[in-house]
Amino acid sequence: MIPPARGRLEAAAGAIVAVLLIALTPGIPTWAGYLFLWVPLIAAVVVAARRRSARNSDGSTSLICFGITWMDVLVGAFVGLLLRTVIIVIELFRVGYVTSSSSMFRVDHDLLWFATAIIAPVLCAPIVEELFFRGLVLPAIGRNWIGIVGSAVIFSTVHLVTGFHPITAVSTFIVGIAFGILAVRTGRLGASITAHMVYNGSLIAMSELGGMAAFSG
Repeated sequence: MIPPARGRLEAAAGAIVAVLLIALTPGIPTWAGYLFLWVPLIAAVVVAARRRSARNSDGSTSLICFGITWMDVLVGAFVGLLLRTVIIVIELFRVGYVTSSSSMFRVDHDLLWFATAIIAPVLCAPIVEELFFRGLVLPAIGRNWIGIVGSAVIFSTVHLVTGFHPITAVSTFIVGIAFGILAVRTGRLGASITAHMVYNGSLIAMSELGGMAAFSG
């Protein structure tokens, strides 16, 4: 078993600052919310990486590396689609509809919409959040089930700052567990980043298809 890596201070600081910035600035534009969340997380990862660039005394690295293979892409894509399917089933069973799937649709797809609805959640968020939650937080707790569950709890908590919803709490915790397993089993972030991208992107695709169908109907 690999012992917990150093970096707990950076992980805690990044999460706390991000939560405070979001909680203390309600009603800010979507793009500002992304910045308030990502800047502390990226800063924490950068500081931790610089402080722990050398290997630990036991030979383990402090952070889960940012690496990707074709197998990571295939496995990650499969897991991302599987997770989206599972969450859809849970949402339909509990509330009767897919949360957020229709509210994201807009007829006028301007540059701001493209940046906040496509680039940010599908490309940027998976990279930033996986670097922080699975690359830093998870190994800081431990590369084991404690670290996987602990990072998933923090991942879910941060996503609930803007408003608590039981379905959101359950879904973010489930996907956090899955992303953590991918990171620990592969020893790199490629599979979890891919799964995160596919998971988020599939919701955007559903929103667009559903919105266009409703609009045309």
